[in-house]
Amino acid sequence: MLKKSISLLVFTFFLLVAVAQQQPDSLTYAIKGADTLWMHHYKAAGPANGMSLLFVHGGSFTGGEPKNQRPMAEGLTRMGYNVFVIKYRLYLKGKDFGCGMATPEKLKAIQTAVDDAMDATLYIVKNAASLDVDTSKFFISGSSAGAETVLNLVFNPFITKKDPRYDFFSRFRFTGVMSFSGALLDMNSIKADNWIPVFLMHGTKDQLVPFGTAAHRFCRAIDPGWMMFFGSHTIYEYAVANKKPLVLYTFPGAGHEVSNFMFRRFAEMDSFMRAAVEKKKLKAREVIIQSSAKS
Repeated sequence: MLKKSISLLVFTFFLLVAVAQQQPDSLTYAIKGADTLWMHHYKAAGPANGMSLLFVHGGSFTGGEPKNQRPMAEGLTRMGYNVFVIKYRLYLKGKDFGCGMATPEKLKAIQTAVDDAMDATLYIVKNAASLDVDTSKFFISGSSAGAETVLNLVFNPFITKKDPRYDFFSRFRFTGVMSFSGALLDMNSIKADNWIPVFLMHGTKDQLVPFGTAAHRFCRAIDPGWMMFFGSHTIYEYAVANKKPLVLYTFPGAGHEVSNFMFRRFAEMDSFMRAAVEKKKLKAREVIIQSSAKS
């Protein structure tokens, strides 16, 4: 009986420790009007590898929750990563990001998310020491709407010299960016001095975010929400032409479900981030994965 009681106590202790380890810290990074913006901080669960990642969730700028990214965050922390998943303002919450939504409103939704991701970046960089962040090994990533956010943050089509953050973001560079089913608004925002190593995953039949160059959600030119997007393959073509470091994982026949592949493609993410940190010479390359999109 005593042995059973001791065993139960030991089991309970380790269960409580495990639960405690799984709970991320919640950190407030900005307050904007009525919105308190925070991030979940998942600390490395195993031996820390010194690398950190800021992640922006998807949801069409109308929904989505940081807590839903937990499997991705915990998968990376088990590999030694320090992970931050941010809550940002959903400008079109409860509305639609489709062809019926006026383009200026859609642009405002993207800009709002980029604005918040910038402030989250500033918070992490300013508190790098207490958050165990080495800013020379600091990546940003996103899925779907989040992927659009991080690509448009990295290549900065929104920020102007009037913005007090301009000086910081004209100098600061993430170590790399990872996009799952994302796109850019303007290829002209890419400059010779703002390129960083890029990791892309995209399905060739994505019905929401074009794989190449096309209208967002393939809207018609007469639709209120028509606007052009430059998807992963277009960014890849730029990298090839300009000899920039990039890897594109192409899934022939797959749709927008590839935006969820950060939940399972840990080996590819880890390989990219390690190569970027080690400053290995990365050439623009495309890896075609002929398999079920659900595999």
